This record gives sequence, C-alpha cells and structure tokens, in this order.
Amino acid sequence: MKDIELSIELGIDLMKDIVAAGYSFLKEKNKERDFFGAATRKYITGLLERNSTIKVLTMREPQPLEKLYVRANILKDKITAETGLSAEELEQCFDLDRRTFGQVAETVDGERIVNQLQRFIVLGKPGAGKTTYLRYLTLMMIQPYSQIDKRKLPIFVTLREWADKKIKLMDFIVHQFDICGFEEARPFVERVLSNGDCIVLFDGLDEVSQEANQRDIIQEIIDFSDKYHTNQFVISCRVAAYNRWFERFFDVEMADFNDAQIEQFIQNWFHAEPSIGKECWEKLQKSPQLKELASVPLLLTLLCIVYNRSNNFPPNRANLYEEAIDALLRDWDATRRITRDEMYRQLSITRKKSMFARIAWGTFTENMYFVPERILTKQIEKYIENLPGFKPEELDVDSQAVLKSIEAQHGIFVERAKKVHSFAHLTFQEYFTAKYIVDNAREGTLEALVNEHLYDDKWKEVFLLVAGMLDSADELLLLMERKNNELLKVKKISALMFTAEQSLLKKESRYPEIVRKDMAVYIALARALDRALDRALDRARARTLALAPDLDLDRALVRDLALDLDLLEAYVKTTIISTDTAEKIANFLKAKVLIFDCLEHDAFVSKDIREKILYDRLMPEEGQA
Repeated sequence: MKDIELSIELGIDLMKDIVAAGYSFLKEKNKERDFFGAATRKYITGLLERNSTIKVLTMREPQPLEKLYVRANILKDKITAETGLSAEELEQCFDLDRRTFGQVAETVDGERIVNQLQRFIVLGKPGAGKTTYLRYLTLMMIQPYSQIDKRKLPIFVTLREWADKKIKLMDFIVHQFDICGFEEARPFVERVLSNGDCIVLFDGLDEVSQEANQRDIIQEIIDFSDKYHTNQFVISCRVAAYNRWFERFFDVEMADFNDAQIEQFIQNWFHAEPSIGKECWEKLQKSPQLKELASVPLLLTLLCIVYNRSNNFPPNRANLYEEAIDALLRDWDATRRITRDEMYRQLSITRKKSMFARIAWGTFTENMYFVPERILTKQIEKYIENLPGFKPEELDVDSQAVLKSIEAQHGIFVERAKKVHSFAHLTFQEYFTAKYIVDNAREGTLEALVNEHLYDDKWKEVFLLVAGMLDSADELLLLMERKNNELLKVKKISALMFTAEQSLLKKESRYPEIVRKDMAVYIALARALDRALDRALDRARARTLALAPDLDLDRALVRDLALDLDLLEAYVKTTIISTDTAEKIANFLKAKVLIFDCLEHDAFVSKDIREKILYDRLMPEEGQA
C-alpha cells in the first residue's frame, strides 16, 4: 500500500505541469479554483489501479506488474515475416540440437525505443507480452526512475472496449478522464492533445472484430493521429493479423525471451522463495523442449504456474504440452472475454488439433521444418474439404484464410519469412506428430514409428510423447524391444551384450533396479566405439557414485561395480569390431536407453511388461552363438 501511495505522489509530481497546462483555459473563464491537483491524483490513481497488477491464466491472485515484468526486447531489423529467405535458406540456419529457428537477432531495449520513435506499432505472436509491454510503458511515464526522456500524459485505449461502445474515439477518451473526476474533461483533453503532451497507447488492434467495423476503427485512429500529430502514439497488434494499414507508423516486432530474460522472469515469479526459483531454472535448462516454450512470456507464465504446483515439472511432458496448446487455442482469449472472428468456425478445438496433427505428421516425416505457404495451404485444404460448410470452388481462398486465422489467433504456426511457415515451436510439431500416431494407432502408425524411426535421434522426443499419451504403452514397448533384439542375431553383438550383462549383473541380488535400468555399462560400451572410452567409463563410474548416497549403496558394492567396468574395458579393447557392427551396437544401446526413458516418462505399462523389459536377459547360449 505504501508503494502505491508513493507511486501516486511521484506520478502527480511528474504530471502536474502537463495537467496545469491543460487546464489553462479555466483562467480565461475567470475561474480561480485550482482543482487540477485533485484531478491529477484521481487520474494517476486510476492508471495505477488498472495497470500496476497482472493476472493471467490460472494465477490465483494478481501480481505486481513491475516486480514480475522483464524488460522487453524489440527486434532491431525488419519484421521476421518480411524477410525474403527461402525454406531452404531457413533450413540452413536451423539447429536441431539447440531447437532454434533462425539466427539470434539483434535487439534494442523496449523502454528506450520510446525515446527514438514518435509513432510505432508493436507486433508480436500470441502471448508475446504486447499488452503487458504497453501497460509497462504507461507506468514508466509516471515513474521518475525509468529511462523515458520526455514525460507525457498516458492515455490507454483498449481498442476492443472502444469498438464495442460504438462511439467516437474522442468521446471514449473524454469518458476515461470524466470517470476519473476531471471537471470539464473535454476541453482539458483537447488542450493537452493540442499541446502534444500525451502518449496515446492503442492496445489490441487484432482484438477488434469485423462486426465492430474494423476498417472504420483503423481510419479513425489514422485521422486522430494526424490531427494531433505532435503527440506520441503506440499501437499493439498480433503480427499475423496486421496488414500494414498505418503508413506513417514504424513497425517493430517483439523478440522472444532470451536465456537471461527467462531466468529473470523465473526469479521475479518466485521472489518470495528464491531457492525454488533457482531450482525451477536449473530444471528448465535440463529440458530443451520446455525451455523452447519458455521463450514466449505467456507459456513461461504457464510453466511457472505448473512448477509452483509441486515444485517440479511433470515427468509426462505430453500433458504439459497439451495444457500449453490449450492456453493458446482457448484459455488466453477466454480469460479476457475476447471473441474473435473465425474463418473456420466449423472446426472445433478437437478438429483443429486433428488438423494440426495431420500436418505435423506429414511435415515431420519428410524432415520439413519450414513449409512454403503453397504446400501448407494445400495440406489445410485436404483436411477441410471433407468438412461441412466449405464449398469446393472456394477451398483455395478458405485455406488461405484458415492459415492466417491460425497464426493470428492461436500462434500454432508462425510465418518465418515471406510465405514460408513453420510450427511456432519444434516442441509443438513433435507433440502433434505424436498425437497423430496415437490417434491413428489402429492404422499401423505404431509399427511404422518403430520400424522406420527407432534408431533416428530426431524421433526420440516423439517416442517419449507417444509412450506418455497412449492409454497403455505395452504394445509400443514390446514393438521396440522386438525390433531392437533383431540386432542380437549378429554374433559379436550378442556376445558383447552377454558379457556386458554378466559383468554388471553377476551380483544382481545386491544391485538395485535403478542401477540396471541406468545401463551404465551399456552407455560405456556405446562410447567405447569411438575415442571417448576412458571418458565414458569415468562418467559411468561418476554416475554410480552420485547415485550411491540416494540408493544407500555401501562402498563395497560401488567398488565392485567400478572393478566390473574396468574388466569390461579390458574386454572391449581386445575385441575387434567392424564399422558396420559398431554402428549396430551403437543403435542397440541407443534404443535400450530410449526404452528405459519411455518407462521413466510416466508411461502406463503393465507390471508384466515392465518386469520383462527390466529383468529379461540374454541366455548364455545366445551370447555364445
């Protein structure tokens, strides 16, 4: 409460001269009452009440915006969707390991840009933080410690509210001042605007429906900004919904959060429990898939909410991804009571997800991360042509409109360059690919997944997601195990595997399950096929030592395992392996680890199948074949 009162006093001090200048006409009317101080207090108080807290999604209570806010960055170069790169050129910049689309772009501080541009439009993806950014700029105008060079009286216009009232823009603004207690509000507003003492922030152009006559709204903003051209004007809009209507405005785009911003946001969120915030950030860094989502402020907020529930992220990431997708498809607009125009009303949320899944499967299978618009719209067309309400002769137009609606309203797809699109996150493409496989399991998708992609590193996350999404992962895991065991028909592979198992498990009554499951020796063997054998064995030993305290292993058992690894190292070094056999061994071990990872990721597996996978071993005669 003291902070609010202090902010009010500081804001009044900064705005009193502007308000006094706006009320100078009262002296001309021989009015001697000096009430602008009281009016300023009411207006500043109203600004703080409306903009100083934030509450989104399932947050239990509003949070102070300034304490939670992380400074926004604005892309320094042209709008992403306006770059002329081809799909092939974008592929060259794509880093699968780092899960990054494109190169890291240079940015400028979002607060400082107000000092550089008089008129600009803030573009961004759904959930990028555009409204929060405008609200933060509003607060910074009345805060003395901000980086704003020239203070102006903030006028915040929520465009959806104005459009719904169906009144003139000046009438709407005057009403905002009138309800704050400004006497003779109209002449005051006209005077401060004529003096060029205001910054007018128009929030949410994309939220104005066609039914509210968007064209007239846009024209009135243009006329208003031209009439009062000495003021400062800022507009926010989703990038995919913008059609370059404002010729005299500079277009800027909000950048995704970088690592420093993600970490700062988490620290701000858990400011009352800094140790929890530190743990959250550390665990997020260990999951490239979740960290990828964290680049979007809305989804990072969701991750913090989820982590706050149990001080951890759920082992089954599929459920978390579904919650993130629902936040974009439904919850984000619903919490703000926004109803958007839809060019594809015939598609329910379930149908939309089904269409995304079909597109993801088709593109991911073909190693397509960046899709030319003509191909993407054709895939949309193939899906919607079977739905009621779409006329065959209008399918081409409809598919274009559907794509634009998906990007503008939901942000599932993003235009990465002119007429080149991708899923907003590789995580989304993997999730929907997995969804397609699960939804179409009766059509043989599980068999196709295992037979064609078991040894492909790119499909690891899809396997984990499929295992977590299936009602029962028994069939999938048995398919993986059978496919992988085919490699044991190679004599040297079966001999090595038998030796490895005997070395690790000869004291099996003393070794706990997690040591077997961790496959320390298997991983060491896989590494033994390159020049990193010593380092791999060191890691295996270190892993065991790290587990020892948690598992309550005695030192003798740890020492025995270290000796087993040493004996195995000597065996491997004396074994001659061809390049083809080495690759098969590596694949076998990689698939073994993947199978165990599926068990760890909260997949539902029956007890019999779980025990078969964990405890079944090679028979001696197989190992000696």
